[in-house]
Amino acid sequence: MDGFDVRYGLTTPNVLEARVNRAMAESAKTTVAVCDSSKFGRRCLSLIIPTSFVDETITDRNISKGDLQALREADVEVTLV
Repeated sequence: MDGFDVRYGLTTPNVLEARVNRAMAESAKTTVAVCDSSKFGRRCLSLIIPTSFVDETITDRNISKGDLQALREADVEVTLV
């Protein structure tokens, strides 16, 4: 993913990549988003999946308090590394 707007979802500028990633997420039992904190607050052209599809997010400790709170309010488990 190139962007993760917590209120919108995971995004990428590549339409084909979004389709493939969406298919993988929809067929998975658990969806884990792994990204560094610089991806938060960014939105790109193509939606991969909405935040409601994400079960867990693994990111670094530089995530903003607002994004961290929004993830937790969306019932997304967050692991900070």
